Amino acid sequence: MRNMKFFMIFAFLLFVAIGYKTYEEYHRIQETQKLIVLNESRSLSEFISAFRQTYQDFFLLYHIEVDEKTINLLPVKTISEISNRFSSSVQGDVVIRTVSDRPRNPDNMANGFELEMIQYFKKNPEETDKFIQKEDVYYYTKPLLIQQSCLRCHGKREDAIPSIRDKYENAYDYKLGEIRGLLNIKIKERDFFAAMYSDFIETLISTILLSIIFLIIIYVLIQKMHAKEEQYTKQLETDIATKTYEIKKQKDILFDQAHHDALTGLPNRVLFNDRLEHGIEQAKRHKTEIALFFIDLDHFKQINDSLGHQVGDKMLVAVTERLKAKIRKEDTLARLGGDEFTIIIEDMKEIQDVSHLAQKILEVLTQPVHIEGHTLYISCSIGISLYPQDDTDANNLIKYADAAMYKAKEEGRNNFQFYSSEMTALALERVVMETNLRQALKNEEFILYYQSQVDANSGKLTGVEALIRWQHPALGLVSPMKFIALAEETGLIVEIDRWVMKTAMKQVTKWYQEGLAPSVLAINLAMRELRSNDCIEILQETMSDIGFKPEWLELELTERQVMINPEETILKLQQISDMGVKIVIDDFGTGYSSLAYLKRLP
Repeated sequence: MRNMKFFMIFAFLLFVAIGYKTYEEYHRIQETQKLIVLNESRSLSEFISAFRQTYQDFFLLYHIEVDEKTINLLPVKTISEISNRFSSSVQGDVVIRTVSDRPRNPDNMANGFELEMIQYFKKNPEETDKFIQKEDVYYYTKPLLIQQSCLRCHGKREDAIPSIRDKYENAYDYKLGEIRGLLNIKIKERDFFAAMYSDFIETLISTILLSIIFLIIIYVLIQKMHAKEEQYTKQLETDIATKTYEIKKQKDILFDQAHHDALTGLPNRVLFNDRLEHGIEQAKRHKTEIALFFIDLDHFKQINDSLGHQVGDKMLVAVTERLKAKIRKEDTLARLGGDEFTIIIEDMKEIQDVSHLAQKILEVLTQPVHIEGHTLYISCSIGISLYPQDDTDANNLIKYADAAMYKAKEEGRNNFQFYSSEMTALALERVVMETNLRQALKNEEFILYYQSQVDANSGKLTGVEALIRWQHPALGLVSPMKFIALAEETGLIVEIDRWVMKTAMKQVTKWYQEGLAPSVLAINLAMRELRSNDCIEILQETMSDIGFKPEWLELELTERQVMINPEETILKLQQISDMGVKIVIDDFGTGYSSLAYLKRLP
């Protein structure tokens, strides 16, 4: 587009130059034509003047008498005749006239233009000639002045030659130097001038055609250049885009290398610090909490020293994969160097969640690792600091987590410690409790107590409620207040509920078989159990296998549990009710439900 603008400007300037040159050449031809005609006119004028003077001199020199015969030889007669013949010979292209405003011969009387020129020369005596162009005709005029020899014919009449005085009565009393008449040479434009203009037109047309051809050639060249320029530009853009992509890719690689561990691909210390600072800012803004894990592998140096760094590197990669499997996608796992790892847990909900994660990490890392034919065992020590409980500064949180990690090593390794000793004790208690709960299910440490339900008015037994207790081998009898909440959090409540249901149904069925009438068995049903996919199926199978009748069973749920997901809960409760099982809502009216849901409960 830019080249095309230059082309248009160039074409315009070229035609302007041609136009100017054409005008200049045309003007030059006109001036040349005028100069030719002027020179031709002056040459004729000089010839005529010489002719007239020669005739006059001969008459005077040889004392030729002017009579009826010789008068016809005087210039006044001969000049007109010669001019007419000359004009005829050139087909009227050149007309020579010698005229006067007071002629003796009427044929020599000046016309209007000639009279005007005579007056002009009289008013401008310094002018010797005048060259004028009117349309295609040129006029050369020159005043005829009275000379000394002219006085013999045009001076005082009494001094004139007798024959002249007798012949003519006018054209006397002229003085020396006075204008007696006018020489008028009229020249028309002739064929050779037309040829000049024809040549000029042909030259002009040729120049224009050559210019057009030249411009066409330039235009084609510009178009080709433009096409090549576009091709080059596109190629350049492609190359730039490719190079930009490669540079960006290389930049990303360099950034990744600068911010990630080469062995494990985990964020390194630089990126870890950035993530921690960012996490703290987010926590401040949203008023959330952060847990920072500082993990150090126990006795890792022995693996490097005994089996070499290649095996040690593979162990670090295996540890990385196991740690990744235990954290959330939004958590940050980093390797600070050597055998030190950190985990940033953002948006921490409960301290128990942190303890559970720490315990899972301890458990997963103690599992054997098979590398190059070796079965290796590893453990770790974990230090944990909390934001904002321990501190709000990133460096202090790292320092506190590191201190807690060393405390874990002092405690014998393969454990975790919070920076706060109180948190460590509480977390350890819950972890131990969870472990013991799993062992209790496996070792059948739970026992059931049956609390009678009696009609207050009649004193008649209306049923029994099964109440679970934990007979801990070391702690003794543990109240459900100590472990039910933990069982619900860990999901163990489902197994506990099913154990209670199966054990209680067996006991009540046995009582009925022995002739006793315990009436209805009341069991507390956990929400996790109700929400399980096979809840209805397990209930039916258990009753069928034991021979327990549905009308003997009463399931109790709290209003809070029902209102967690009322639509799904009511649907399942309806299915259980359709089996003949009685449903009881405990703690009703504490503010969770509405009358609309009350009407829909079975």
